[in-house]
Amino acid sequence: MKVLHLICNSHLDPVWQWDWDEGCSMALSTFWQAAKFCDEYDYIFCHNEAFLYEFIEENDPALFKKIQELVKCGKWRIMGGWYLQPDCNAPCGEAFVRQIKLGRDYFYEKFGVKPTVALNFDSFGHSLGLPQILKKCGYDGYLFCRPMDFESYGIDYREFWWVGKDGSRIKAARAEDDTIYCSEFGKAKTDIERKAAHYKDKEVGIALWGVGNHGGQNSAKDLRDVAEMIKNSDCKIFHSYPEKYFDDINPTLEINATIQPWLRGSYSSMSSMKTVNSELEDTLFSTEKIISTAAISGKIERFGDEVILNAEKALARLEFHDVLSGTCCPDGEKSTLYMAQGVIFDLNEAYHKAFFALTKDYVKAQDGEYPVFVFNNQPYEREALCEVEILLQEPLISDTVEYKLSVFQNGVTVPSQRIKEMGNINFDRRIRIVFSGKLNALNVTRFDIKVKIASKNVLTETNGDVILTDSVKKVKINGKTGLLDSFMVGGKELLSGGAFEPIMFTTTEDSWGRNVISFNKEPKPIKLSNCNRGIFKGYKNVRIVEDGDIMTQVDSLFENESSFVRVSYRIYKNQPTIDVHIDSFWNEQDKALKVKIPCNFDGKFIAQIAYSQDEYTTDDTDKPIHRYVAMINGDNALAVYNKNVYDASCDKNDIYLMLYNGASYCTHIIENRPLIKDYKRFEPHIEQGKHQFDLRLSYDNKSVLENKSQEFTVKPYCLNVFPHGDGNMVKESVIIDNEAVALTAFYFDEDKYILRVINNNETENIAEIKIFGITAKAEFKKFEVKTFVYDGKDISERYNFI
Repeated sequence: MKVLHLICNSHLDPVWQWDWDEGCSMALSTFWQAAKFCDEYDYIFCHNEAFLYEFIEENDPALFKKIQELVKCGKWRIMGGWYLQPDCNAPCGEAFVRQIKLGRDYFYEKFGVKPTVALNFDSFGHSLGLPQILKKCGYDGYLFCRPMDFESYGIDYREFWWVGKDGSRIKAARAEDDTIYCSEFGKAKTDIERKAAHYKDKEVGIALWGVGNHGGQNSAKDLRDVAEMIKNSDCKIFHSYPEKYFDDINPTLEINATIQPWLRGSYSSMSSMKTVNSELEDTLFSTEKIISTAAISGKIERFGDEVILNAEKALARLEFHDVLSGTCCPDGEKSTLYMAQGVIFDLNEAYHKAFFALTKDYVKAQDGEYPVFVFNNQPYEREALCEVEILLQEPLISDTVEYKLSVFQNGVTVPSQRIKEMGNINFDRRIRIVFSGKLNALNVTRFDIKVKIASKNVLTETNGDVILTDSVKKVKINGKTGLLDSFMVGGKELLSGGAFEPIMFTTTEDSWGRNVISFNKEPKPIKLSNCNRGIFKGYKNVRIVEDGDIMTQVDSLFENESSFVRVSYRIYKNQPTIDVHIDSFWNEQDKALKVKIPCNFDGKFIAQIAYSQDEYTTDDTDKPIHRYVAMINGDNALAVYNKNVYDASCDKNDIYLMLYNGASYCTHIIENRPLIKDYKRFEPHIEQGKHQFDLRLSYDNKSVLENKSQEFTVKPYCLNVFPHGDGNMVKESVIIDNEAVALTAFYFDEDKYILRVINNNETENIAEIKIFGITAKAEFKKFEVKTFVYDGKDISERYNFI
């Protein structure tokens, strides 16, 4: 080795075994000591994470000003440039873009710098969607630490070109050692020497040093020892920063795969965090879409910038690698959930304001009509199922008759079905209805409901198997097992056995899942309940609970010794689609819960990842996923969409979704020591309690999986609104004519509207984007994401995301 770059940093987890307030407190002392040493010693201090600088700016303005001076003279380097170091597999593509934009905007405004090497030292693997995101956010390098050598399966991650599915290339490098991104207090020289040894056969090496995890600083002894080492070394050793190191390396290796996920338990630990993360992502981006639709249509002045900014910051904090991973302490879980739920509430308020602006100019309802408005989150016209509750004027108390509802669109009756309302007051007044109608593209659509009194509908009792046949499919739910035994579409059987079987697996207290490749130990199917004890006592274990023109709903009840699971199937008429809602009441320790979907054909097993799609192995290895997995069958796919599941595996033809990993809080392996100090003391485990999951099984063309996942996760918003306008409603807004490409973001930035569009397919595609009669033709390479700008006159393409 001829050259060794020393990059001094103080890795600081703002939340982990401690809560956010303590992490921020450590930032104050860490930054103060770093600034003091910058004045006293000849070295460069490097630090990233705009969130911590914001805290310093607010709580110690004098220190912040000192850091600005040190940055200006080159003694302190802003590195990375992101808001925080997130988990790098679970966030969606647009969430990564916002994470980066928040950090880069802040650092440029406050320090006049834009780092060109991104870094995530502590993240547990790195999505193949990142090369395109990094490249189009202005980066040309990526520095990381994990996976370590023993988890890299012989892949040399030291220096390489990382190539995304769309062809984007970015220079990448891993700094690896026992202490990876930090060094022990007072032992920096020893750590650096060991790290340098990893590069003995290379021209250029790197050593990350400085105290880590809870902040802190190098000691004066460390700085003196390093100065002495630099003076006496045979090779060139100097204080550096990531950009300078990347200027010196010239990789020849190319890697076009996800950088191996490590600590696989983190993608199923703390399902509460996963659930609120998916909800916040969906709520943030759908709120931006409806605000932009209302504003671009002239129905309201643009608003909500502060709400959106606060939500972006909350999302960035939620997706911090020790939070979204589910590996933080209980206080970290609680405070992060409070934060996320608060901004979700604010986003919903903004959403409703835009929604009412879009509906207010519709004409007044006629006598006896209940108008319902539906917002379609998608930029194309579509038939969709809509669900809404209304309150009727008068209660009806009767055992023989009930209110019947009819739904009209432009005076024409559309299919509808009354289903159980959310409440349980035992008279007829609050009515819930599901109906099917054609929705306008990225706009509201009006429906009108009329009411009459008729004989009460009586459900048919379930006796044996439930078999349903329509023009599209045939479905069978086994009356003895409660499982989905058959799903035939177009005469083809897609399942090879009972689907959505809940299966319990043995795991450990380790919420990181170190050394785990597959969570498949000691499978124990959870059997159909006898309904003679616990929360299911007295119920029927397989029962039709809804039936009508739109769908049939069947509930199956399961139990084991300590826990209970309800699997509820909504089988939609004349559609290749079944929605599956799961309630689990979990009282286990060190047990994981999966559901199994056995496929009846061979094919590629694919999964949505951040702004891309990946093919996964079928060897039962657990992998991080986003909103869908699918088994490819020619031009079609048996897809399983989900709202809040982040881990899946496939064993030959059997798909498994990991709902949660019932480990204990903030527990991982330390040498050969017991995982928990005192096994005789009761400790609450993360997943104990009630959980809910929403899945959809569907047989779709493989080109539309991205849009179909959005249709499932962001269902049409429906509300009973009585307008009083003059009929001057919005005719159209944004339309995209090819459902193989998807609109992932539509928002206002400075003085223009931004649209982010993805072709998440292995084939090229062409689409026409239309805004108020202005059109732009867009050509997409495979798996390409593009950004378009609308300035009120023209639609233009912009290469960079931000």
